[in-house]
Amino acid sequence: MTRHPPSPRELALWSALGVLALGIGWQLVAMRLGPLLMATPLQTLRALAALVGSAAFLHHAAASLLRVACGVGLGIALGLLLGLLAGRHPRLRAVLEPLRWLLMSVPGVIVVVLAMLWFGMGTTMVVFIAVVLLAPGMYVNTLKGLLLVDPALLEMARVYRFGAWRRLRHVVLPALAPPLCAALLVATCGGVRLVVMAEVLGAMDGAGFALANARSTFDSGELYAWVVLVLGLVALLELGLLRPLQRRLTRWQEDAPAMHREAGDA
Repeated sequence: MTRHPPSPRELALWSALGVLALGIGWQLVAMRLGPLLMATPLQTLRALAALVGSAAFLHHAAASLLRVACGVGLGIALGLLLGLLAGRHPRLRAVLEPLRWLLMSVPGVIVVVLAMLWFGMGTTMVVFIAVVLLAPGMYVNTLKGLLLVDPALLEMARVYRFGAWRRLRHVVLPALAPPLCAALLVATCGGVRLVVMAEVLGAMDGAGFALANARSTFDSGELYAWVVLVLGLVALLELGLLRPLQRRLTRWQEDAPAMHREAGDA
């Protein structure tokens, strides 16, 4: 008997069930630990409503959004650019390999300490940490995807005199799409976490600073309200930006079966 894949509506219901299970678990743990250590979902929602209406929220949120945009954007762009160049130039790939190994091997706490020593506390330090820790992963995924491109396809593109843009669009990007989409997801979600962590350790504003301040005053409601806001930002980036981009980049995979069926019918 053939099993049909679940419909999008059914998957959405299962996702809602997962959210409900998390909420119930949160409530039970909060009741166990007490309000000093963990706010309940209702207490968090009340603190969230009060927080969003405050002037401090706009200041901290704007600072964090700027750092996320700069740090994550620069890290992704740098890793993508170097990966594309290294994929085409083996000598450059050999030159970058020691740096890649170094950045992927050094513990993140060392990067944080050095950044605080070099740049002090503030936006530059936060952005530097995000770029240094995100770019290597993006570089590796881009490079591996580029090396998987069939050389015969590249040769055929040269024979038909495809320009650089047409080769990138019709040959390189389809091969890069799966690893690139996975790398973008990891880099974006991980980048938000890195920015918040760096703000906790060395910033005078931003969501991370507000989290640390709420922790020091034992305001668990505000602390978990900021956690919910950070999670909301990650969800917004994934659902509103990354998934539409993934659908666009992998559209050829959805169109390929239909094209094969049409060819078979003909």
